[in-house]
Amino acid sequence: MATTERLPDLSTDTLRAVRTLPDEAVPLHRETLLVNPSGHPLVLDTDVPATVPPMTSVLLNRVTVRHSEPLLLFTGWDEKAQPDLGRREGWTRVGDDHTTAAGAGDGAPFPPHTPLWRSPITQLGFVTLPPGLLGATSAARTPASLRLQANLWFAPAGTDCHIHRRHPFLEVHTQVAGHGRMQKFHAQDEATRYQDVPVEPGTTHPPFCAYDGAGTWRYPWHRYWADTDCVWLALEYHPR
Repeated sequence: MATTERLPDLSTDTLRAVRTLPDEAVPLHRETLLVNPSGHPLVLDTDVPATVPPMTSVLLNRVTVRHSEPLLLFTGWDEKAQPDLGRREGWTRVGDDHTTAAGAGDGAPFPPHTPLWRSPITQLGFVTLPPGLLGATSAARTPASLRLQANLWFAPAGTDCHIHRRHPFLEVHTQVAGHGRMQKFHAQDEATRYQDVPVEPGTTHPPFCAYDGAGTWRYPWHRYWADTDCVWLALEYHPR
């Protein structure tokens, strides 16, 4: 009986991405990046029980996981396979498609020469999030049912992925490989940076946005900065 579903658009020649089936027991026998995109915690049945909170991630091995909602599992990443990843995998370079440019329509445009690539988008169904997970600050009083989609990004070391703030959805990022930073700014100007959030393999940063309770998210000016060659997963929670 199958316990997982392969996700080809979130996989590469060396990275394997799968989604678990709800309530199925999935044994992990190698180092695995587990992403819990749901609104409920995952409880690990280990010697000392541990919890993977909602909308977070963790590196696991030698455990069996079971959750009432689907989880994302990534295995097999080869750090040496990173150079020129986006071009080799046939992903879209953001500057070649204005519809994917981060922050399009708000502030200075995305620099088209930026070496930033995006995989195809994978639709992951619907997720219900309680009010406390809908943003760093939220005016919501009731849970929200949101459409979840995901894609991978790649940027080589030293890439400025553009200061922007326009997202009509809730978004978080999970670091798959390499080391980078999410940075916040007072304006679309490097000199106004006020916070760095380091991201390393296995981590997911918390939401940056404020939610008005009626389907609108407001973000600070922010960007991804790649300190090394980096691969990360974007989880986007869209209004239905």
